[in-house]
Amino acid sequence: MHIFNIFKGKNNILKKGLTSTIIKVFGALANYALSYLIAQKYGAEGNGVFALFLTYTVILSTVLYFGLDVFLVKEVSVLMKDSFFWDIKKLYYKILKSYLFPISIGILLTAYALYLFFNEFIILMVGLGLVINVFVDINSAVFRGMKKAEWYSFFTQFSKYFITVILFLLPILEGNQDAVILIYLLSLLLNAVFSFVLLRINFNKFSNDKTSERAAYSLIEIFKNSKDFFFSSILIITLLWVDFIIIDIYLDEDQAGIYSVALKLSNLVTFSFLAFNAFLAPRISEIYAEGDTKKLQMVLTQNFILVLPLLFVPAIIILIFNKQLLGFFGSEFENGRIVLLLLTAAQFINGILGPVSLLLQMTNYQKLFQNILFGTFLIKLILAFMLVNLWGINGIALASFIGISLWTIAGSYFIYKKLNVYSWFSTNDLKILYHQYIK
Repeated sequence: MHIFNIFKGKNNILKKGLTSTIIKVFGALANYALSYLIAQKYGAEGNGVFALFLTYTVILSTVLYFGLDVFLVKEVSVLMKDSFFWDIKKLYYKILKSYLFPISIGILLTAYALYLFFNEFIILMVGLGLVINVFVDINSAVFRGMKKAEWYSFFTQFSKYFITVILFLLPILEGNQDAVILIYLLSLLLNAVFSFVLLRINFNKFSNDKTSERAAYSLIEIFKNSKDFFFSSILIITLLWVDFIIIDIYLDEDQAGIYSVALKLSNLVTFSFLAFNAFLAPRISEIYAEGDTKKLQMVLTQNFILVLPLLFVPAIIILIFNKQLLGFFGSEFENGRIVLLLLTAAQFINGILGPVSLLLQMTNYQKLFQNILFGTFLIKLILAFMLVNLWGINGIALASFIGISLWTIAGSYFIYKKLNVYSWFSTNDLKILYHQYIK
């Protein structure tokens, strides 16, 4: 019997994970192509301007959707399992009509007023990016909860960069670095329209109007359930993106551009890990609801077997060819070698220990996860402010390595203590799989 037989079935990790991985690979290629094109036209400064725009847009977006993205993944997956399809539609439209549309209008009006007052066009662009980005993320979260991980990966990790690259290559890009932001906004808008239409098509395929006892969702009830995810999401995003804020304060846009490219290259290590996570999130929620920890551990061990080689290969490539990889974008980017190595090490630790954040958030330990993140965020922030004056972007990268490593290791420890499962693999399950499918 072949080893991959263990992954057969409608919920198999291999098929779902590899589909998401392939999409994420193309998304990564598009992202690197975009960075290369920006570097060739505007240099490191251009990449820095774009990275800073993304930083503020992503952080503000996380505030705006108030943990609704993670809440929707968990809630929709449970509703799908119980065939309460009508509830999914009602929940989605409730969030759109009662929250997202009204607050989006308020944000756009505020951004326009600030633009008129400060005469800074970037404020208007951030406002537009914020509103559109949140809409796409909400749609993507519903797809993820419905176990359509391939569409989740498509909208969050591929299409927005791919479309931006296509638009960049068209003879419509003129002016300074702000032009890149404008075509990125157009790409986001196209993604928003497409994701909404596709979601409507999937809703229309639902075969029954069966509803649960919780059919009448109130906005207050939704926010009560999403608030813990909100604080965790804010801490995760800030932990990952605060580096650029510190660079914006103490250094310059050239350094931000070098750091941005190094960060994107280091993400090669975990792109497969994150792609498999797109399917694992609703699966973990389902299994935890069943109370079957043995089944959960087996799924985590299977995931580890598949992800392990996909972590090692890019890590080794970066370790050996880091100078060449950075030099591809331009000689000025070679100054980011130490940054690249430190961030790669952090990503490797984050990947090798398994889906720590998903396990804590999908098993009702989001408050514990929040506390772990808050503690490590403070440590990272203090170290970053201390080290940036000593070693510049290398110091920020070192602080990031320590912060990411700490919350991953601490999270893995508490997962074992609280759930009695290992976040990466169980030696017993490895032995079972070996004897059943290899020996």
